[in-house]
Amino acid sequence: MMQSLVLPLWLGLFAARNFAMAAVLGNNATRLRSCKQNPRQTSYGKDACPCVGIDNLKGYYATQEKFIHVQRAAETGASCEAWDEGKHPECRGSVTPQWCKQSWCYIDPCNCNIDVLPKMSTAGVEFQGSSAYWSYNTCGSMDFYSAELPEACINQKSEGGCSKNAKCAWDGKQCGGKEAVKACKGAAAKDASTYGAEDCRCIGLSGKPVGKAFMFVNKKDLAAYPPDVGSTCQAWEETAHPECKKDGPKPSWCTSKWCFVDPCKCKSATPPKTVMGANKAMRFQGKTAYWSYETCGSKDTWSSASPELYCVSKKSAAACSTMDKCAWNGKECLGKALVETCQKQRETGVLGMEGPLATDSGAQGRQALVALLAVLGAMVAA
Repeated sequence: MMQSLVLPLWLGLFAARNFAMAAVLGNNATRLRSCKQNPRQTSYGKDACPCVGIDNLKGYYATQEKFIHVQRAAETGASCEAWDEGKHPECRGSVTPQWCKQSWCYIDPCNCNIDVLPKMSTAGVEFQGSSAYWSYNTCGSMDFYSAELPEACINQKSEGGCSKNAKCAWDGKQCGGKEAVKACKGAAAKDASTYGAEDCRCIGLSGKPVGKAFMFVNKKDLAAYPPDVGSTCQAWEETAHPECKKDGPKPSWCTSKWCFVDPCKCKSATPPKTVMGANKAMRFQGKTAYWSYETCGSKDTWSSASPELYCVSKKSAAACSTMDKCAWNGKECLGKALVETCQKQRETGVLGMEGPLATDSGAQGRQALVALLAVLGAMVAA
């Protein structure tokens, strides 16, 4: 769908300022796109083929589509939405193709069991080191887009035609992308130092080299990260956090690697942790986003540096109950999904989701905007 383009730094900063202001004041900073009365719907895809990526991640990345500069939200494809409407060059006019209004999301081809095979992205976007796959079907929409791509695997109607494309494979009935058809046989061989331990893989979307993502680093200050933040094991704070960019001694967590993980598939000895309250809008498959240092082979000294922001610091059920994102499991305080959601999700196969988020108050929105403008001002001055 999209091709990456390396843009001049000044253009990227200008785009960041405009896009990020809209993100804070407008429509994607703190809400779920699912129906507030019925958050199940198809907001994160079908249970058998859920969306991947971090939803509600503030920021943007820049691409070139049809030789035209396009700004995409950093969260693009992490939930079911008509992401191309008003963005893709073909979707900006008064008369647009049918696919412009169709909802789609990126999915894990190794965790997708639906009749209509997902398609491999040609945008450069990746999931766990391979080209990301996308699906309209999991969002309850029709794929009119593929019909305009004669070379697409799904348009090869015979095994012979399918075999002519090195990216395609025949499953006995239809032609699809190799990773989707061959069940990701090489998944266990992925480098744990890059993609996390086998039983707790990183789950963000990468392959977006130009742009910025904005996350709170405490209760009031934002920092600018790469738009790929948390998608692989990296020391993401090292070049983003103010404490890591200053001269002199730096916190140990500056060089520690971490990534976002699926709390319901993470079996590490140290449970993953939820993002701090200021970042609670960030979701993965309808649950507050979780992160882990351990899956990347690092030690977590980040949460201990700000114990008031994390569940693990609460040593009793009463103290744990004071944080709405936390739950007591009888022994320790953990993120709610780990205690209340994941076991049921594994037993039933039904995607467990937390309730919709309330819209920010005007005061909260203004605070976020002030923090964001401070970050952008520092970027331009540098």
